[in-house]
Amino acid sequence: MITHIIWDYNGTVVDDVDASVAAVNDMLNKRNLPLTTKEQYIETVALPLDNYYKGLGISEEDMAAISTEFQTFCKNHSNLIHIFDDFFVVMQELKKFDIKNILMSSLYKDFLLEDMKKFNLSKYFDDVIGMNDKLVGSKLENAKNYIAKNHLKAENVLFIGDLVSDAKIAKTLNANCILIPNGHNSKTRCLSEEVTVFDDLKCIIGYLQKS
Repeated sequence: MITHIIWDYNGTVVDDVDASVAAVNDMLNKRNLPLTTKEQYIETVALPLDNYYKGLGISEEDMAAISTEFQTFCKNHSNLIHIFDDFFVVMQELKKFDIKNILMSSLYKDFLLEDMKKFNLSKYFDDVIGMNDKLVGSKLENAKNYIAKNHLKAENVLFIGDLVSDAKIAKTLNANCILIPNGHNSKTRCLSEEVTVFDDLKCIIGYLQKS
């Protein structure tokens, strides 16, 4: 029985992939490095992000500064960012279940709370887990600590995300996982993790009805 859903934010709740690719290209252009494409991005981006940036040629730089730079460029492409339409439909349906919803992100928590206010998301979540600084910290440790602090059983927790790392976190903690490949990782990469993969968020309701 699922009692808690831990939602990933970027690429799962918010559709920000096009803005992210544009921001990365702004960073590459600034350094006179070859640009990337969306197809290349979803096949290569992964946590920890310092390895991804090194692969692009952005290396030997402070990751906190890079994170801030990326967020700045993303804001320049805010017209490309929106909440997935299915998210609101699903959250309405979830009211029928006795399930708590938690939003977890590798974003600096202040950035995450700012976004939640902008998109009026606070009313949909019972708790928020973000990073305590501008470095991309460990979602695994944050999730592990949250489960322990709240005395949850991992088998009653469902992780919903778009990254292979979301699946790895769930499997490490012996929790459940659904990947929706409409975000930052391709469907091929999501399927390689051998977890449940749905093409859209609305499929989650049927999954919960059967669980």
